[in-house]
Amino acid sequence: MAPLTPTPTDPGGALTGLLLGAALGQHPLAEPELALIQPHIAGTGFDPAGLERAGGRLSGLVWQGRVLRGRDLLPPAEVHYLRHVVRGAEWPAGTALGDYLASVRDVILDPATGIFTSVFAGAPQVGLIRRAGPLRGPQGHPWVLVELRILRGYWTTAHQPADALGAIFRPGREDVRWWRPPT
Repeated sequence: MAPLTPTPTDPGGALTGLLLGAALGQHPLAEPELALIQPHIAGTGFDPAGLERAGGRLSGLVWQGRVLRGRDLLPPAEVHYLRHVVRGAEWPAGTALGDYLASVRDVILDPATGIFTSVFAGAPQVGLIRRAGPLRGPQGHPWVLVELRILRGYWTTAHQPADALGAIFRPGREDVRWWRPPT
């Protein structure tokens, strides 16, 4: 297993260790701990140094004055914004990149947000899910799902799945443990 890496929101790696222990079934999470990890997760965001392929879903879309090709590499925050807000219309029309990211942070910090851990494709993760409410766009769905890959320390997705239970209990995901159901 990889060593715990300190991050700006978890300088000593203690919160990462707490999440990892929960995802591996070694440590239960109580409400006081959940109140500590939510701001940590909200502060991580998408990997600012990472790059992701735009992929076929974004091919042909105009972004920052250029037509995207599937093989183009963009920061993960931009890829997810373009996939889920611009192309997918899951968020209301006119939602800017900064608004999308702020809304994801708001979902994470909301005490009504459900929190679960799991292992997906061998990687421990934490997921947060809340009703979309006013974040629901013309092609949006009832729930917003945010996931953080624990050992990488960044969000891996933030979207409105058409089938929330299917997204949580999808093939390849194991050991789903609910620490707080959504309200």
